Amino acid sequence: MTDEKPTNINKSNDKIGIGMIVSVVILVSLVIFVFQNLEEVEVEFLFLSFAFPLWLVAVIFLVLGVILGWIWRWMSRRRKKSREKS
Repeated sequence: MTDEKPTNINKSNDKIGIGMIVSVVILVSLVIFVFQNLEEVEVEFLFLSFAFPLWLVAVIFLVLGVILGWIWRWMSRRRKKSREKS
């Protein structure tokens, strides 16, 4: 017997995917944005008024956008599965 390894094994764990690259670019951009926008801004919503650092406002809306995107995708998949069952 030889100690040859099969050549048809997928080694996707060894490669950096495009998603990882995009995530790193977004993270680096976010860190740069945070350090360039440390001043406070006043945020008004309905009858409330708050003073927050600009970077925090941006991060809050980024997180809300990601959460809404996940919910939208989850609901779309659920609707698609229910249509396939019908």
